[in-house]
Amino acid sequence: MTVKTTRLGLGEWLLGAASVLLLVDLFAVTWFEYSPQYHATAVMLGQRVSANGWQTFEVIGPLTVFICLVGIAIWMLTSTRRSPAVPVVLTTLLIPVSFVLLVLVAIRVLIDRPTVHLAQAGGANVIETRPGAYIGLALVLIIFCGLYLALRREGVAAGDSQQFIETLRVSG
Repeated sequence: MTVKTTRLGLGEWLLGAASVLLLVDLFAVTWFEYSPQYHATAVMLGQRVSANGWQTFEVIGPLTVFICLVGIAIWMLTSTRRSPAVPVVLTTLLIPVSFVLLVLVAIRVLIDRPTVHLAQAGGANVIETRPGAYIGLALVLIIFCGLYLALRREGVAAGDSQQFIETLRVSG
């Protein structure tokens, strides 16, 4: 199993890099946080002050992990196999799922943030979206674009194609 980076196009590079970065962003970066004036109140009530993507997404989180792992698998399969058949099938199946994820994350980050109503806040929404959420949304978009670009590329890598066609001479 030899990895050849010449087999990878722009789509596969975007897909692989964005998948790894999204996994890091999902678990290690804060996506949502209480407004600064409500930090102390949240701590007194025993609530977390901030949350990463995994902690705030009950359904979207596992779907995100699945898409990232399949994206990394597509990158590995494309770089190690002469034939593009298996990566193309996985890419074809993953495009609609990644589009659904893109829509769900966009709704969650841009429109419908997690809501917590503290009694001291008078019922106001006191959760702020942090840069990690916008980075996550951008990475999901890059994964979708990478999948699209990976499907747009046709054929086999130049080093994997046959260099000549064997012919037979018929004398007669």
